Amino acid sequence: MVLLLAAVQFALWMHASQVAQLAASEGDRAARVLGAGPTSGAVTARLVVTGPGSDVVHASVTTDVLPGDSVRVVVSGAATSVLPGLRLPVTASAVGPIQQFRSSE
Repeated sequence: MVLLLAAVQFALWMHASQVAQLAASEGDRAARVLGAGPTSGAVTARLVVTGPGSDVVHASVTTDVLPGDSVRVVVSGAATSVLPGLRLPVTASAVGPIQQFRSSE
């Protein structure tokens, strides 16, 4: 029974890792759109990580504007636990350039 629960816990951790990566990449995509900003990226990432089917608990989302006009979205939290006292952390980040309009001159 313990081996079965450990296998289920591992699957939940892998799924939570995938959800965190999806949230970070979607947040990064939303933040990089022309005129959107890091707040839009944080909102989008939170919607993904707290949405239905997410196995991430205690999630936090941070966005930073980096030098060189790039934005970074970091999602962290923990996987849902089926074993008492076990907390497996998950973290994902995505970085990309902010879209800018440049004239042909």
